[in-house]
Amino acid sequence: MKLPPLNAVRAFEAAARHGSMRNAADELFVTPGAISQQVRALETYLGVVLFERSARAIRLTEPGQEFYAAASRHLRGIAQAAEQLQPRGQQIAVTVAPDFASRWLMPRLRSFATSYPKVEVRVDASFAFADFERDSFDLAIRTAPEPPPRLHAEPLLTQTVRPYCSPDYFARVFRRKARTSAWTHARLLHENRPYDLWTQWFAMRGFADPNAEVGLYFSHGTLAILAAIDGEGVTLQPPQYVEREVASGVLVEADHATFESGLRYYLVWPKRPLRPAAEKFKAWLIETARADQASRARLTGRHA
Repeated sequence: MKLPPLNAVRAFEAAARHGSMRNAADELFVTPGAISQQVRALETYLGVVLFERSARAIRLTEPGQEFYAAASRHLRGIAQAAEQLQPRGQQIAVTVAPDFASRWLMPRLRSFATSYPKVEVRVDASFAFADFERDSFDLAIRTAPEPPPRLHAEPLLTQTVRPYCSPDYFARVFRRKARTSAWTHARLLHENRPYDLWTQWFAMRGFADPNAEVGLYFSHGTLAILAAIDGEGVTLQPPQYVEREVASGVLVEADHATFESGLRYYLVWPKRPLRPAAEKFKAWLIETARADQASRARLTGRHA
């Protein structure tokens, strides 16, 4: 069995995956001309045309689609086999939504580091869904209404939120005022969907929501929390995200009503065996989340 030139196969696979010679070149750190030359060499070797080319785009031909399906599958297999052989047993990589990473995971990581001091944990904060076939992540934590398909998934936490503001803001807007009328003067601190839950919170509370679509808007919940600390308005956050700020007194509850959003934080991983360090981190995450839920259930019971 004679193999085609593997550098040309790699260049072809990248160009087909991106639908662009230029993007493939960026990925492989070569010029677009080098990618084009490698693809033409592969076409000559195979005796078929792999791409239909135009001035603005490339598109796989029928033989190109067939070869891409096989080439991409086998290149992933080679990459995964090499990864399993490399001495990475004490390293793990986890991708986490940014707010969950900074507000829940990071304050608790010391516990894992204390128990497993030789395990190196790499945290990538991103909203992008993990592609376990192409990315080097072991685990991911994402917020969703349902577990992601075609992956192992374990629910960690159910998302509940409450409104928080600075003590000075509370004194100005809410203290000694009827709560329903006070909310008409409150400035709401919004986040990107699906995390912006003000309309649903007002509906649950039974209040009119004249301010539910106005206020300040932020790409991340952490920015909304900082704005609330600075007295800019009211942010709607999971209690776990602001526990340090509430404990230190820089934030207070603007209202005690808790809203369950219907979203969950899921720990997800591919349907293949995890390396030992990733298994340890997975077990630690599940245990830590369950302890968090139990602690909050006891606290809610005491205040009921």
